Amino acid sequence: RTFASTKHTTVTMASEEPTNRLYVGNIPWSTSVEELRGIFSQCGSISLVDIPTGRQGRSRGYGIVEYSSVQEAQVAIQQLDGHSLGDRNITVREDKAPTKSAPSKSGGNRGSTLGDTPAAEGCRCYVGNLAWETTEDSLIAHCSQVGTVVQSEVARQPGGRSKGWGLVDYESPEAATAAIAQLHNSELQGRSIIVRLERAGGANKSGGVNAGRPEASSGLQIVVRNLPWSTTSEDLRQVFQQVGNVVKADAVCHADTGRSKGWGTVLFETREQAQAAIQGFNGVELEHRPMQIKLDRYD
Repeated sequence: RTFASTKHTTVTMASEEPTNRLYVGNIPWSTSVEELRGIFSQCGSISLVDIPTGRQGRSRGYGIVEYSSVQEAQVAIQQLDGHSLGDRNITVREDKAPTKSAPSKSGGNRGSTLGDTPAAEGCRCYVGNLAWETTEDSLIAHCSQVGTVVQSEVARQPGGRSKGWGLVDYESPEAATAAIAQLHNSELQGRSIIVRLERAGGANKSGGVNAGRPEASSGLQIVVRNLPWSTTSEDLRQVFQQVGNVVKADAVCHADTGRSKGWGTVLFETREQAQAAIQGFNGVELEHRPMQIKLDRYD
């Protein structure tokens, strides 16, 4: 499986040498630089305090604290990790930020990406409902609040525009589980994001949609119309798996030319998921076109 991306971004962890720079995660949105400095100055001499903000000036929910020495930073980790700040328990660890490799120069619109690379069992998370402006850097910063991020990528259209979802690989299944528990429905750049374990696409495991069902509709499949011509079956799957487990997604094309017909079908695991897709996405724009969604009566 691949991302429709013009950019190959592989993320690796920086040097394992101890550092005097700390990442402080899960801080309240209202926390100021001065407040953070006051808390961390009790552990040593501080040379830098920063709380990154989004385009509208709102805190991104984490900060960076740099001490004069590695020893002071280690003391801060021991004393302040789990410290109560407002209504939250903050995360304090060394800031060994992931670094991105150079973009792929292989050309084409579908280069090798993180989606092509298998992840360790239980370590990969799907992150949906991303803001269009969310980058790998901001996704990494947000997801690093709960554990070490090994790799991350935001899926993009051939023209480079975000598809509104991405993948994040954690160092351990425990970190991925913590991300789902703590970051699902958290706010990233003004959007309440969806976080869950990445599920690979696959065929219907129930033996067919209509197996054992004499009625015309199973209630599991929706029809999605007014799709952009560039929409693929994979695009449909990634959009609608935000509301549930997509068993199968098909962007319907002309048999002779392969050109999209502008509509497709999505099969869910439960009727509730199909209804949630209709309620949540009917009228929502996909590449500037409002989708028209209804239950498939003839599946």
